Amino acid sequence: MKKRNGIPACKVACVALAALFFLGVTQRTALAQASGAPELKTVAPNDIKDLVAKNKGKVVLLNFFATWCVPCHTEFPDIVKLQNKYKSQGLQVIEVSMNDVSEKDDMQKFLTEQKPPFPVYLASSTEDEFYKAVDTRWDTALPMTMIYDRDGKVRNFYPEARNLAQFEKDVAPLLAASPSK
Repeated sequence: MKKRNGIPACKVACVALAALFFLGVTQRTALAQASGAPELKTVAPNDIKDLVAKNKGKVVLLNFFATWCVPCHTEFPDIVKLQNKYKSQGLQVIEVSMNDVSEKDDMQKFLTEQKPPFPVYLASSTEDEFYKAVDTRWDTALPMTMIYDRDGKVRNFYPEARNLAQFEKDVAPLLAASPSK
């Protein structure tokens, strides 16, 4: 193996590859941030339960969607409107994408277009076990929504798309109620 300035060529190549990888990751992160798309964090079912628990005292709308799901595209803008309208009253939307990890670029593009005012996560798995660990009633249909009261109890479970008026009908009374002591 030839040396270049006293350094083996394979070490120079490894350093160059590492630098290119770092630049690629840095540029992709910078592009995502510049486009307004949040960095997607991966969550497992236990993480989702923790996210809901951390929002005790708020009404939580937990929604599962995918970019390839046509009803999800119709429902998502209504969820954005709902969060914007009721955030000051204690609503917290949490979105979880059921896209495969390989579809992360599609997700970033979708989020850049939608500009959600709430956190969006990527499911750690698209296998049946994930769905059942979230809620045994869930049969993998998308979208799926669970609405929690201020005490963290599930009040509504919907394995189908909803619209703004339907969401408001469920959320408004929960927002008006005080949490239990």
